Amino acid sequence: MIQSLFLLITLTAFADFDWQGHRGARGLYPENTINAMKEAMNFPVTTLEMDVVISKDALVVVSHEPWMSEEICLDSKGRPVKDRAVNLYALTYEQINKFDCGIKKHPRFPQQKKVSEFKPLLSDLVAALEPSKYQYNIEIKSTPEDELAGFQPEYKKFTDLVMVQILKLLPANRFSIQSFDWRVLKYLHESYPQINLVALRETPYTPADVFKELGFNPAVFSPDWTMLTKKDIATFHSQKIKVIPWSVNTTPDMKKMILMGVDGIITDYPNLIMEIPLETYQGVPDCEKGFNRFEHRCVKIPAHALASRENPGWVCDQGYLQKRNACVKIKLPKHAHFESDGKTWTCKEGFKRYRYTCKALSQ
Repeated sequence: MIQSLFLLITLTAFADFDWQGHRGARGLYPENTINAMKEAMNFPVTTLEMDVVISKDALVVVSHEPWMSEEICLDSKGRPVKDRAVNLYALTYEQINKFDCGIKKHPRFPQQKKVSEFKPLLSDLVAALEPSKYQYNIEIKSTPEDELAGFQPEYKKFTDLVMVQILKLLPANRFSIQSFDWRVLKYLHESYPQINLVALRETPYTPADVFKELGFNPAVFSPDWTMLTKKDIATFHSQKIKVIPWSVNTTPDMKKMILMGVDGIITDYPNLIMEIPLETYQGVPDCEKGFNRFEHRCVKIPAHALASRENPGWVCDQGYLQKRNACVKIKLPKHAHFESDGKTWTCKEGFKRYRYTCKALSQ
């Protein structure tokens, strides 16, 4: 109930800030699956981010690589696969569907739940999630190298296959297309001008480089967050371009990005959104250590207490009660134990309460 209330408050107060669940919720659940998207929907995300590739039978498959990744996938008999050895563009979707890409322990995401999962079709994923209020940010996983090596169709054909499919599923204002392959973005800009485009970047850049290389202003510039500067954000904003970095996976880094003025954040851990103080979105720095921001002011957290959004801005630990601006230890009588709230106590079996003590029933 508390989580649902906070989610509602967050979405209402900061509807313009775009929290994106990276590959659904990769830090918590096997990536790019229907259930990964549903996991992300348990938190205050506004956009579901995912990647797509093409199968041999020209179907749009939700996958980060155009091959079975040795990091996350096993074959139909539970055997490991070698990177790039299993080309998805050389397999029908019926063949792709036989691989398990969820049960193997992820070496970089120890919190990720281990369950049997497969790579879904984009059409099946959207059908499983709709109707919904969420946006979709769909990355076309195209590179000149993969095209040359036979892991994908020619980039224009690739793009057309994706666009024909997604436009059957969603209206143009419900999704954006992103890519590191700016050939794809240029083609989309010319052929599908109604679509919001996101320019992904993982190499060093200057805003001037971006404008020159791309040749038009995308709706969003989305770089590796570690390369982003406040000055760059201001430059992109001056051109009416939003800035949404990836993949920001700790609360201190999320706060840093928000205070720098980004328009959204892509994260593997959408659960961490719950830990960001609402005041952070308003550009208000955090309080000093030992204090908590409550009703637009910093209040001191006494000993034996934790920060809280409720009055007076903190709550006493178990075994302590509030007395003015302090938490005082509760004197637990002999033969008594605390209830689940950690504040009230009752006598143990064989004893009865008498004022502030526990007496044996035989007395």
